[in-house]
Amino acid sequence: MRSLALQEEYRLGTSGESAPKVRYMAALASMELNERAEAQEELKLLANDFSQDDVGQMAALALADSWLDVAPRLGVVQYQGFIEQYPDSPYASYAAQRVAYGLASEGQFSMALSQLEGARVVPSPELSAMLAQPPEWKRPMVATFLSGALPGAGQLYAGQKKEALSALIVNTLFISGSIYAARNEQWAALGVLGFFGLGFYTGNIYGAADAAIRHNRGIRDDILEQMSSEGMGPGELLLPEMDPSPTSPPAQPKPAPPPAAETPAAETPVQ
Repeated sequence: MRSLALQEEYRLGTSGESAPKVRYMAALASMELNERAEAQEELKLLANDFSQDDVGQMAALALADSWLDVAPRLGVVQYQGFIEQYPDSPYASYAAQRVAYGLASEGQFSMALSQLEGARVVPSPELSAMLAQPPEWKRPMVATFLSGALPGAGQLYAGQKKEALSALIVNTLFISGSIYAARNEQWAALGVLGFFGLGFYTGNIYGAADAAIRHNRGIRDDILEQMSSEGMGPGELLLPEMDPSPTSPPAQPKPAPPPAAETPAAETPVQ
C-alpha cells in the first residue's frame, strides 16, 4: 500500500522539499489505520506550518473532513473557517461542497442549497429539488406527545400507519381489559393487565419518537447519498502531486566488439 510506504518513509526521516507532502500522506495513512488522534495532530501542524502552500491547505481540509462524519457541526465550522481564511483558494469550492454536506447531515437542507448556490456550485436538478423541497421533517417530541394522548397517533404523525394501527389496537385491548377487571373486582387480573398494559403504553410512546427519528433519518440519508454520488460527500480527499522517484542511472553502453582479424588471402602458387 502506497500510503503505508510513505508513512514508513516519513518515520525514517524524510527531508527536503517533498517532506511536507510525505508527512501529509503519512497522516492520511494514519487516518486509514484508525489512528485518528495522531493523524489530526499532524494535520494541525501541517496546516499551521505550511498555511500558504497547497499541502498546508489540503491538510486543513483533511482535518475538517476527519470530523464531518463523526461531528458534522464541527466539520462545518472548520470548513467555513477555511473559506474565510482562503477565499481565493482553488479549494474554496471543494470546501463549500463539504459545508453543504455537513449542513444536510444536520437536516438544514435549505441552508445547504444556499451554500452551494453562493459558491456557484451547480447541483443536479434532482439534488436541487431534494434540498429545496424535502419531505416534511417530523419532530420526535411532537410524536411522543401525540402517542401519550392517544396510542398510535404519534406513529401516524411519523407516517407509520401499520405501527399506528397496531399500537392503537393493543393498547385499547389492555385498557378495556383493565376496566372490565376493575368493575368486576378481579384484582389479580387487573394487576397483570395493568402491569403489561403500562409496558405496552410506554413502548407505544417510545416507538412514536423512534418512528419520527427513523423518518427523518431516511430523508437525510437519501439526500446525503445523492450528494455523495455527485462528489460532495467526505472521503474523496485531495492528494498532492508527489515528486517522481529517482530513476536508476542509465546503463553504460557496451563497448563495441573488437574488429575481426582479417584472414590473409591465400597466395597463388607460381607455376
